[in-house]
Amino acid sequence: MTVLLSQTTKTVTVCCLLGFLWGARAQAQEVEAPGTLDFSELDDKEAPPPPPPPPPVVLPSQGAAENDRPTLARSPNIIQTDRVRSVQKKLYMKRGRFELAPYVAFCVNDPLYTKWGGSIRAAYYLADTLALSARFTYIQMLKTDDVRMAKRFLSAAIFPSEPEWWLMASVEWSPIYAKVSIFNSILHFDAGLVGGAGIMKTATYSDLGFLPAFDIGVNLRVVVKDFLAVNVAWVNTSYVDKPFGLEKSGIQNIQMIYAGLSIFFPFKSTWREAE
Repeated sequence: MTVLLSQTTKTVTVCCLLGFLWGARAQAQEVEAPGTLDFSELDDKEAPPPPPPPPPVVLPSQGAAENDRPTLARSPNIIQTDRVRSVQKKLYMKRGRFELAPYVAFCVNDPLYTKWGGSIRAAYYLADTLALSARFTYIQMLKTDDVRMAKRFLSAAIFPSEPEWWLMASVEWSPIYAKVSIFNSILHFDAGLVGGAGIMKTATYSDLGFLPAFDIGVNLRVVVKDFLAVNVAWVNTSYVDKPFGLEKSGIQNIQMIYAGLSIFFPFKSTWREAE
């Protein structure tokens, strides 16, 4: 009896071991080998939808209204001061026009006497850069305190020349035309040379009547409107005079600053098509 139980126990034990080993082998076969890829999950997932097509481009028709077209002026994201300005045309043309310019004039090269007065100039432009002009100037001469001090404390002998008025015929050449931006505004200006000859009347040499005179200078004109400009000029006028107290004549120079307005006739440029 004892021997039969012992054999039965061994048989059960062997069967259990064989069953355990068979189950472990089957479980090992279910584990994937290292380095293999499983695409089963990717096959189950759906592919992403394709991107939507781009919106169609609609071109404006040839007869579209001007207001329907986009412009920089209507864009709210563009600041007024950030716009790129186009190259502007000349604000005015001078060819074939007359110019009338009243001036205030004062002397800048006489430290002992104050010389100031008024002047009027008329010009006709043969071309936009070339003009023939006539200028009449009348001045007064006043003593300064330096004259009294020089005579009283330095015993200086002063021999002044006292011009009264002069009339000059000149040729003006203005080859420079430019534009400058100041405070977000564009100013147009031109500059050039002036030179000519004429007659002068002085109080110191009145017995000879009119004296010959010559002048040369530069002018600058800042354009305000098509018919209006601000004009500034520096002109040196040379003439022959015999000052008070001298027996001989000599060349005198008077340097004047002219500042005034220029008015053009006709008021509108007649050669605008030449641009």
